[in-house]
Amino acid sequence: MKVARTSPAAKRWIYPAALVVVWGVWAAAMSIGDAWHLFATRWPMALTMVFGSFVAGSTPAGGGAVAYPVFTKMLSVPTGDAALFGLMIQAVGMNMAALFILTRGIRINRNVLGWTVLGAVPGVMAGLAFVELPANVPRLAFSSLLFAFALALYRSHWKRRHIPEPEIVGWTRRDGIRFALLGVLGGVVASQLGSGADMLCFMLMTLGYGLDERVAVPTSVVTMAVVSAFGFAFRLLMPQPIGVVWEYWAVAAPVVAVGAPFGAWVASRVKGGAILVFVFVLVVVELTTTAILVPVDAPRGVMLVAVLAVAAVWFWRLRRMRERRWKARQQGL
Repeated sequence: MKVARTSPAAKRWIYPAALVVVWGVWAAAMSIGDAWHLFATRWPMALTMVFGSFVAGSTPAGGGAVAYPVFTKMLSVPTGDAALFGLMIQAVGMNMAALFILTRGIRINRNVLGWTVLGAVPGVMAGLAFVELPANVPRLAFSSLLFAFALALYRSHWKRRHIPEPEIVGWTRRDGIRFALLGVLGGVVASQLGSGADMLCFMLMTLGYGLDERVAVPTSVVTMAVVSAFGFAFRLLMPQPIGVVWEYWAVAAPVVAVGAPFGAWVASRVKGGAILVFVFVLVVVELTTTAILVPVDAPRGVMLVAVLAVAAVWFWRLRRMRERRWKARQQGL
């Protein structure tokens, strides 16, 4: 018996229908819990995620990349609560963006998605259960990594002007293992910052494989959507209470359900170079705010130098890998 396939025209209605359901359930829960008053005091969280959710859907940075620094430095939210909020809110926003991407025919790399998730899901669970780093250490380390990435991105895209590729040709199990191992690290980072698996995946796709940003970004978005959903679900099973973060999440959830898909739509309409410029600007803003707002003592300074050194070597190896793949393809033609 043949199974009827959903037509492209019908698929376009899946996201709007899901949005109506999400908003309806949210409104009912807010009414039953008599929680509408939360907007009087928690509105800055919702306002933050207007921009944060757009970033989550249009770049590999994730909504947590915006929420974490704003919450911790401007709204005086503890770092642990800010990271948890990022993971929780992305379970709504990035999954709605993923639904939009998958039902609108926006291209993703399913090999990258599957293997990265294979590593990132246990990574985020292990990070939530066993990893507890000192305040600001994860943010400083990730900012240092982003600084090295910004330099590598500039050198790769604007200095050498490498032409992006629409797909990863000649995929092997070795490539899958590479993404899975990076996914484990990305999952642990996401458990501490609320995001991270998406950006690390994006770094490998673009610098190591030269994948077109218009494919790499939606792939990273869907990847982080899955990781956030599993991370949120796992956190609900842990004995520690979520506490006040529920209030932040309640006021921001309906915002990200629209903002992240809108960001995904914009990213699908612009050129790859425009996406990279936006990513570059975000990295610069993140580095600037971290440098101004986060104190750095001697041990943390040593850590930053060490992360920069490791990142520089890694990105150099990625660039060499990309050049070897390009030469191999040219010789095979």
